[in-house]
Amino acid sequence: MVMGRIEGGGRRAGFAFVGRGDELRLLRDALSSGPAVVFVEGEAGVGKSRLVGEALARLAEDGTPVLLGWCHPLREPLPFGPVIDALREGHRYLVPEVKLTSAVWALRALLPEFTDRFPTPAPDGTEAVGGTPDLMRAVHEVLSALGPVVVVVEDVHWADEATRELLLLLARNPPQGLRLVVTYRAQDLPVGHAVLGSPYRRPVGVGGVEISLPPLSEAQVRELADSVLGPQAALALGRQLFERSGGLPLAAEEDLLALADLIAQPNSRVPSSLEGMGVPRALQEVVSTRVAALDPVAVAVVEAAAVLAVPAPEEVLAVLAKLDEEEMEEGVTAALQASVLIEASPGMYGFRHVLARRAVYGRIFGPRRRRLHLRAVEALEGQKPPSLVQIAHHTRQLGDVQAWLPRALAAAGHAVEVGDDGVAADLLQQLLSEPALPPEQRTRCALALSRIAMRRIDQTASLAALRAIVADPALAVATRGEIRLNLGQSLLIKSPRAEGDREIVQAIGELESRPDLAAVAMATLGIGMRDVSISEDIEWMHRAVDTVASTDDPVARATVLACRITLLETMGDPLGRELLEQLPRESSDPEVVRQCARAVHNAADEGYWRGDDDRARALLDEAETLTSLTRNERIAASCGIIRLELDFAAGRWTGLDDRIETIAPESGQREGVFQVEPMLIRVQLAIARGQWPRARERLGHLTKTPGWPHWPPWLMLWAAALGRLELAEGNMQAAWDGVQPALEALRRKNNWVWMTDLVPTAVQAALACGLPSEAERLVGQVERGIDGRNAPGAVAELLLCRGLLAVQTAPARGVENLEQAQARFNAIGRLHRAARVTEQIGKALLTAAPQSPGVAARRLQEAADVFTELGATADEARCRQALREIGQERPLPRGRRSYGDGLSPREEQVAQLLAIGATNYDIARALSLSVRTVEHHVARTLRKLRITREQIRSPHT
Repeated sequence: MVMGRIEGGGRRAGFAFVGRGDELRLLRDALSSGPAVVFVEGEAGVGKSRLVGEALARLAEDGTPVLLGWCHPLREPLPFGPVIDALREGHRYLVPEVKLTSAVWALRALLPEFTDRFPTPAPDGTEAVGGTPDLMRAVHEVLSALGPVVVVVEDVHWADEATRELLLLLARNPPQGLRLVVTYRAQDLPVGHAVLGSPYRRPVGVGGVEISLPPLSEAQVRELADSVLGPQAALALGRQLFERSGGLPLAAEEDLLALADLIAQPNSRVPSSLEGMGVPRALQEVVSTRVAALDPVAVAVVEAAAVLAVPAPEEVLAVLAKLDEEEMEEGVTAALQASVLIEASPGMYGFRHVLARRAVYGRIFGPRRRRLHLRAVEALEGQKPPSLVQIAHHTRQLGDVQAWLPRALAAAGHAVEVGDDGVAADLLQQLLSEPALPPEQRTRCALALSRIAMRRIDQTASLAALRAIVADPALAVATRGEIRLNLGQSLLIKSPRAEGDREIVQAIGELESRPDLAAVAMATLGIGMRDVSISEDIEWMHRAVDTVASTDDPVARATVLACRITLLETMGDPLGRELLEQLPRESSDPEVVRQCARAVHNAADEGYWRGDDDRARALLDEAETLTSLTRNERIAASCGIIRLELDFAAGRWTGLDDRIETIAPESGQREGVFQVEPMLIRVQLAIARGQWPRARERLGHLTKTPGWPHWPPWLMLWAAALGRLELAEGNMQAAWDGVQPALEALRRKNNWVWMTDLVPTAVQAALACGLPSEAERLVGQVERGIDGRNAPGAVAELLLCRGLLAVQTAPARGVENLEQAQARFNAIGRLHRAARVTEQIGKALLTAAPQSPGVAARRLQEAADVFTELGATADEARCRQALREIGQERPLPRGRRSYGDGLSPREEQVAQLLAIGATNYDIARALSLSVRTVEHHVARTLRKLRITREQIRSPHT
């Protein structure tokens, strides 16, 4: 869709729609029928809204209803605000024949536009907004009633937790006619969040697409300039425009608007250079230039919008700008015509970009800025209901602490009440940093913040505030104990375990008068995560159970039960499964349900570590459902990581690297615990692919992670990976020495059910070092340690260890044990582990039946085929080498394929290893080739790619 060129006289007819043809086709196809879920991602100003607008124009022409909602950085804690805003126009598309049920009455206070369509009589209790599940069901029903409809929610990176949960529900279970479009900036998502709060996989039968918009190319920027200035000017200035904008459409358009204004002047012409033309590259200066061209009335409107910070109606803007109705109309119209403001939604005016707003705000002089904030407070306090967060924001900008405190307290209290932890935490931290906050209010704020901190991923500011609070000797002892308990629980995740343990132990002494909280503290210590004997964990848990029996507090009881279930699942005790059925999932108390979600999540996590993968997946599904109702961003993020681990174990490696990077960017600053497990997956992938230098680098990085190792299984999996790496590189003694600290931790914990690959790796290392008695002793400890436990993975590993031992003296029995281990791993669903055992079987058969190499070759070929499918380059190469050594390698087809200028499969493998900086020697070891052969492969690969070895290296590979 090409808009007209900007002509003389300053008339703007628009810009060409360039560089997005493929994306537009994808988007239109995805929205052609429902249900569908579409994600459009890109940085600020890259053109997400324009792309969506182009696609929606066609739908609107066809009569398909389109409902729009926006998220804002300064938001009020309104349940599902952006979706509710979008639905307001939906009543116009509801056909008379459609009947709504009484469930929609939960929306009465939020969607008065639908009131005349609500069924009568009204059910009891309709005056209040419904609870979260009721609201979700009501929204789902309204969307179902609308039939084919497109709902667009823009800027979801600013969405509150409740909105994310609703969008996730709609995406997982969309009404038949719904086409849901979500736009967002990945870099601005809250730390640790997927765009919808939890990882999303499109259900069967739901269409859609995921579109990521890159900056425009130089040719596309030139095409954009052509649509505005004409071909000659585009040819002359295209390169400079591209360099100034970096390909960002917003920046390029700002330059083009300024150029168009310049050449529209009498006797002017297109400059040959952008240097010295008075239109600076920075958006600040571009916006300032455009605002300066407005008349005083329009400037007053623009400045009012800049101070308000969120789109606002004319009435509110008029109060700030001190304009009458006619002046207001003229000012808004002029600002719209100049593209300084946009109509964000019907009757709501603001900036099309947050940077543009800041540019205007920064040029308002102090006295006027203060008057505008004062008027904003007056205008917003007159609304019903008042916008508490915005009122607190404007009051704070005035610098009047005494005026700000009660408003901030009111806004924080409301945010806590409706469960918006993000808004609440920000306000509470601001309040606690204010010395003038009265002691009583400081205590209340600290308690509220300490309860929120445990559920949030980004805890840094909260923890600093809580540490300062518990050091205040004026606090009541029990109050300090509760805050210290919450601080300790947060520290258990954020920093070294010992620090959190110390705080919790101290809290127990301070909570003598609060048996409910003392029991929670004891249960937290007994959850099974500390580097102490499992018997000590059990002792703490017994104390917790006895203590909580003296209280009727439902939250304390649910919390202790959740901790007890976690401990039992950690041990593989069948009682854990029985207690899971006793969880009060139907409670009306959100905190009780939150504890149920935690228990189910922890059971899923422990199920994975014990190798009970099918049950872990089922529990994970339930945990995600419960978490979506209770808003705990920590558990939601952790659920995504557990799903990554299960998919890795099951051999679902396609796209796994991208998913890991999305959930836990390797270059990001995510909290330690949310980096460790994704990094351990990365390490295992690197070892399988022969990227051994990268694997070592990541193993070293893990030891620098805050709180390392935090939890015994992490150390065990880390040591197993290091041991496998040393064995692969022929460093047998280093492999044996490397697993010793983890084995000591395992013996100290005395919980042998964790499936971490540690014991099989240790057995291989011991045998390679000529220490069979050490290997036998270790296997005996495992046998005793898992007796009577629900530990499918540990049983499979035990059979593997028995096979490795027996092959040394009784090869036939060893093969039998290995076959049993392989069957167990296959039953669990761990494809890569099963293939590794299959390889062991093939090698064992060479010893057990040397006269029949074909039997061994079949097992080696079977393993190699799985490794090939997974992309486990080094594992595959190892099997191929073994097949070559016995003369059983599968022959290539006649007429070996010529790849011409393209890379052969082997050259693809070489290129991947070169990209991470592997030397020829590294590549030779990884691919089981001679260095001489690798030299030839490297030379051909670089020649075909027409680059040097230095150029191929990429830190992101």
